[in-house]
Amino acid sequence: MSKEMAAVLVFGGIAVFSVIMFVLERRAVARRKAARGGREIDIASILAGTGDTAQGASAQK
Repeated sequence: MSKEMAAVLVFGGIAVFSVIMFVLERRAVARRKAARGGREIDIASILAGTGDTAQGASAQK
């Protein structure tokens, strides 16, 4: 087996692994969303402190 063929196989394996992990993650996200009753939780706005939750918390102080 040539070095090029080995590189193609390694890259292909990494690509397949990445796709499988992406699909598993999407399924896990869907499962968690269903467990919450379909509600979305926007973590980015909570972490950045710019969302409604952060503004509401500062307004209540």
